[in-house]
Amino acid sequence: MPLSLHAALVPGWLQVLGSCRGLIDKAEAHCAAHGLDEAELVETRLFGDMRPFKYQIKSCTVHSRLAVEHARSGIAGPDFNSSPETLAALGAQLDDTIAFLEALDPAEFETFFGRDVVFTIPGTDYRREYTAENFLLGFSRPNFHFHATTAYALLRMKGVAIGKVNYLGAWPTRG
Repeated sequence: MPLSLHAALVPGWLQVLGSCRGLIDKAEAHCAAHGLDEAELVETRLFGDMRPFKYQIKSCTVHSRLAVEHARSGIAGPDFNSSPETLAALGAQLDDTIAFLEALDPAEFETFFGRDVVFTIPGTDYRREYTAENFLLGFSRPNFHFHATTAYALLRMKGVAIGKVNYLGAWPTRG
């Protein structure tokens, strides 16, 4: 049986979004245990020209939930909305994204095959044309994992007691 587009994307998104939700919980506990201002974690960066933790978590929503919406509409572009400012707000955004993905009809994904998705950056000449499946699998999925991994690395760098198991989340074992 061929693998459906939904099966290739949504279970993996849900697994990692769940692990990111767990990272938020660990970050909150770390701040409480060490008397740290959570803004320090929310704003932390690996390097000055990189986006902060809050952006990395927001981007997991952008490259899953918003990617589905882009595949539906055929119009894609960067999300210029601001990132949530607190760990609680980041957690709520992840909760909303998980609920959205869990409610999707797997059959809808099969209607995406061959649809055009045009990615533009407003105010520039930047334009990339994709099929919906290439946009989801070749653009959004790698970006999703990049941002989730970066969020994990930022918390590790700040001393939050997490390991690989925390990144992997609930493993999709048989049964």
